[in-house]
Amino acid sequence: MQLSNSKALLLAAAIVDAVNAHTTFTNFFVDQAPMGDGTCVRMSHDLPKATWPIRPINSQDMACGVNGDKGVARICPANSGSELTFNFRDWPDGSRPGSIDKSHMGPCAVYMKKVDNAAADNNAAGPGWFKIFEQDYDNSTAQWCTSKIMANDGKLSVKLPNDLAGGYYLVRPELLALHEADKNPADPQFYAGCAQVFLQSSGSSVPKDTVSIPGHVNMQQPAMTFHVWNTPKQLYFPQFGPPTYKSGSSKRAIDSRATELKQTLGLKPANCIMENDNWCGLTLPSSSDEKSCWATAQKCWDQSTTCYDSAGPVGPKNCKNWESYCESVKNACASGNFNGPPSAKSFMPSPPARLSTSGSSFESAPSSGYEQTSSTQPKAETAPVTINSSGGDNSVEGGSTNTCGSNGGLKCASGYCCSSHGYCGNPYNLRLVASSAGSDSEQGAQPCRDQSSIPTNGSEGEQPPPPYFKSAQWQTLKSIHSADQDRKSRPPDLLSPSTCPFHLTPYSTQPNPEPVYATTFHPSYTLQDPSTALHLASLRALPIRLYSPFLSPAIAASYPLVSPTTEAYTAPHSLLFSPHDPNTFFAGAANLIAVFDIHRSGGHGGGPVERMRTGGRRSKLAGSIGIKGIVSALGMSREGFLAAGTFGRWVGLYDGRGRGGSVGAFELPGAESSDDASAAPAAGAWAGGTGITQVVWSGDGRYLCVAERCSDGVSVWDIRGTGKQLAWLRGRRAHTNQRLGVEVVGGEVWAGGTDGKVRLWEGGLGVKEGFVDPTWEFKAHDGTFSIIHFI
Repeated sequence: MQLSNSKALLLAAAIVDAVNAHTTFTNFFVDQAPMGDGTCVRMSHDLPKATWPIRPINSQDMACGVNGDKGVARICPANSGSELTFNFRDWPDGSRPGSIDKSHMGPCAVYMKKVDNAAADNNAAGPGWFKIFEQDYDNSTAQWCTSKIMANDGKLSVKLPNDLAGGYYLVRPELLALHEADKNPADPQFYAGCAQVFLQSSGSSVPKDTVSIPGHVNMQQPAMTFHVWNTPKQLYFPQFGPPTYKSGSSKRAIDSRATELKQTLGLKPANCIMENDNWCGLTLPSSSDEKSCWATAQKCWDQSTTCYDSAGPVGPKNCKNWESYCESVKNACASGNFNGPPSAKSFMPSPPARLSTSGSSFESAPSSGYEQTSSTQPKAETAPVTINSSGGDNSVEGGSTNTCGSNGGLKCASGYCCSSHGYCGNPYNLRLVASSAGSDSEQGAQPCRDQSSIPTNGSEGEQPPPPYFKSAQWQTLKSIHSADQDRKSRPPDLLSPSTCPFHLTPYSTQPNPEPVYATTFHPSYTLQDPSTALHLASLRALPIRLYSPFLSPAIAASYPLVSPTTEAYTAPHSLLFSPHDPNTFFAGAANLIAVFDIHRSGGHGGGPVERMRTGGRRSKLAGSIGIKGIVSALGMSREGFLAAGTFGRWVGLYDGRGRGGSVGAFELPGAESSDDASAAPAAGAWAGGTGITQVVWSGDGRYLCVAERCSDGVSVWDIRGTGKQLAWLRGRRAHTNQRLGVEVVGGEVWAGGTDGKVRLWEGGLGVKEGFVDPTWEFKAHDGTFSIIHFI
């Protein structure tokens, strides 16, 4: 009955990295007392985008954020004049520090709206909102309001007016980040959410000068396009939105409400013994015999399921505690101890901490706009960190800008182009990562310490030789994911530039007990979004594993592929996440393509949802043509055609995003070669290999590149046109059983070889026919160049 499966683990990991620079309102305090993570807070349930800004600014989401039209079960009480402290995080579950990136400079405000029931749906967007707090640029501290929030650990504190009529309110903190407002088109970034509050008050004021949200701002207002990067800052910040409500202000017309209300909605259940977000674990019924004991255990598991299902971006931390409690109830029943249930006391999570001090410094700071001088102005933020694609910074001062860049004052000592970001890239202005299967060459300019002499374990002296890498792949501009022969996956986090070649250390290391046969990465993999930072690995004699660098242990789930005849685990030789449905992945094995649902892991209906027999012989099976051998390579086109290559040198094509029928199959030609560059690579006129290791579609889905082991080239097939082999890209130098990768970039084909060189075939897709020689090459490594990958 364990519920912490891949869904729960992915839920816990679905938070946004601080480098993504976004934020969200996650929890709040009333007079320094914590209400709990997510409790009484309307938040987005789109976990990968929970910290994204609200777009467009005239959408209904401007009221309380994405999903803000849906009320939550709990309403938190507060007294008139109480101090509310709103907490913003860029990791919603608080697993890592950080609130908002320092570049996100701008004002903040807090709005309120009186409603009949703060927990009801569809009462956020529309009229009735009034502002109780605003602050933009504080001249006394030379800080924007968002900068103060960042310095205050993500917290914004304001006092509720003391004369408002009691009742139910939505309280809406709003941040506006203006770092992209000067762009064309302008991109003012709003971050807002809503707390559900019952105001206990004897006051009678109800502001009549209210506004509608959306509608309180528009793109014609100067504030929406304000340039925060200008120095010196010479203009006062233009105000936007309604004026701020003041207690006892004669400028506001008010109604009288004499009756002091009492909260009856959204209360914490009296028998609630454990909380997570807006879920409550209720006291279990007592049991005295076996039947009632197991019924109690089932009620516990039912509540556990509800906890996980309702957990939002703040995560299911306390659901795991409840799950452990349920496990103890089950164990008691299993051991014959039917008098229960056992106490939940030992499973209770630690109570959230109170705030040690008030954050009311926000109240005393004026919103006075910019001064006319720059003596107290903050400096413009520095440009984002970039990575040098050549392995080191080859730019030198005093040069003129060449045709590849626009930064000025730089040229490249290596002869490479100077990019607009000020680093020297390859002649095609592409960023690439190269992986070597042997020793790495030291190509950095002096003075750089010899990287081979740098100790890796904190001590000087001889170190064991590093493992060779089977693969490497860019995931973002700041990270590379790689796999090596010592059964580890290493995604280094590249966060700073260097004047020397990088000496990379792993962001995380994931050991495996057996050799890795195949890996594949989530199609949207990025360390900025941990819900996508997932990769699959096929290990010998073990189920397929789903890994995340943000989980400990790193295994998020497992998926068994069991032979129906031997009942032993089958290790696939190829894996592929569907680019059209990231919840689906394919696994290629002997005469088989298995289809898996990522949410159906081992122990929870695991195993493939579909098995497609590819056939052990070249004969028609169930109306489709079989392909011979182990399915060793998988690739899907943008139209959804799945190509499957085998070690038997056959290629099969399947429609329906890989789950339809077979639409064709062909066998690669035999091993013959030609020195005539104009000769057409007819059947048999190709230096063939010993098994397909990669199938790569062109961007338009017309052409298919097929790479083999022990082969001197790459074959190009016109799938949508003639259905025949179009070209043979020779000179690859891949005479090895190791998988050496191929990359398609536009109409170009790139590949590495055993001689450590990267080669480019321009016009390799659809432009040239026959035997095509490389148009450019360069030495990238001393050892075998196992894979190439671009971003």
